[in-house]
Amino acid sequence: MALMQIRRAAVALFVAGTLAACGGTPSAPETLSLERSKTAFEQVGIDETRDDVTALVSTATRVGARLAAGDPRAASTAVSPWSVLSLLGMLRAGAQGETAAQLDGAGLGAAKNLPRAMAALTGQAAQWAGDPGTVPTGTPPASPLFQSQVALLTAKQPEDRRVRPEYLDALAASYDTGVYPVDFGLGVGEPLGEWVAVNTGSSLTAAPLRTDADTRLAAATTAYLAAAWRFPFDAARTRPAPFTAADGAVLDPLTMRGTVPARVAAGEGFTALQLDYGTTLALQIVLPTPGTPLADAASEGRFTAARIALAGAPSTPHEVSLPKWRTSTWTGLADPLRDAGLTALFAGPGLDGVAPGSPSLADARAAAVLTVGEKGTATDTATTAPTPEPAPGPAPFVVDRAFAYSVVDTATGMPLMMGTVNRPGA
Repeated sequence: MALMQIRRAAVALFVAGTLAACGGTPSAPETLSLERSKTAFEQVGIDETRDDVTALVSTATRVGARLAAGDPRAASTAVSPWSVLSLLGMLRAGAQGETAAQLDGAGLGAAKNLPRAMAALTGQAAQWAGDPGTVPTGTPPASPLFQSQVALLTAKQPEDRRVRPEYLDALAASYDTGVYPVDFGLGVGEPLGEWVAVNTGSSLTAAPLRTDADTRLAAATTAYLAAAWRFPFDAARTRPAPFTAADGAVLDPLTMRGTVPARVAAGEGFTALQLDYGTTLALQIVLPTPGTPLADAASEGRFTAARIALAGAPSTPHEVSLPKWRTSTWTGLADPLRDAGLTALFAGPGLDGVAPGSPSLADARAAAVLTVGEKGTATDTATTAPTPEPAPGPAPFVVDRAFAYSVVDTATGMPLMMGTVNRPGA
């Protein structure tokens, strides 16, 4: 996280210097600048708070499943349950009354010591943090890079209505971050777009956040993954293959093929596949049995059952066929969170612990960028000229219809990304 703050500071200085050299007054809002406490981040080991971490994994899976299955017509979806969980935890640190009760009821209350558990998970995710702008096109890193950020935007206010110091202390201690004070009256599109570009490797350069001059609190999250497969596919074997979308349409997306070590499991209504990245990260595919709706595969129960089943499955060679796909998208959080019972966040009062006057959340959006190809997950993966198909390999696993997926930290079970693929290549 410190690396990204340095990079943002450098961009801010460049912009300020350019304006000064031109001799003009800035007509656009300033670059986002993080305000955080000097309180040190609390280093907590996962095993020191394992039960609470397990409870929060269930909460993140529930939230992620709700968001991943949001638009059944979408070619693909992607959201980071971890990023959204971080945002909710940050808001819980300043919540009171009914707002706090609703957040606890949504699953945060399952952790006996939420700040300590979130500190452990934040430290776990920090091992993969880095600068998406350094990832070469088509060359995913051997060591996974997962960049997850939360921008909690707060209105610049007079001294008596500013963000409370004790709230900034809480964010620094458990989340290793702070808030971004902005002048909502000037608009946040340009500075937030720059922040998004930095944190997604310019895969996204704008944020559709809805704010106005009266806004006091808004939020955006980003998640970007670049990681090489532990066992890559042979690009020469990639070719079009039949794939059935959720509405029955038959497509011919580019499909990777390879005999690779993988975990395979089955449960009621699904089969599942796990392909490993480096360290403890893995891509898990939840393939509904024929006739089972995609929404069922993307449910909390199916994601959880698949994760548990795959954890107990051996890693053995399988002949895997998997479509390539790319997802770079924003997901609105306000309506799904309201539907989940978190109405007080947006109507208040109840966030008086954030700042005097109990600001309510005007809008919240989540961005996610994921590209899956022969080498792994990166900004792009090129396909070479096809070669003749070899003789059939062992134990085939063919992904030939709409499916759900999750990028999981297998050490904790935390879903870092979740989504669906309905029309790969569309």
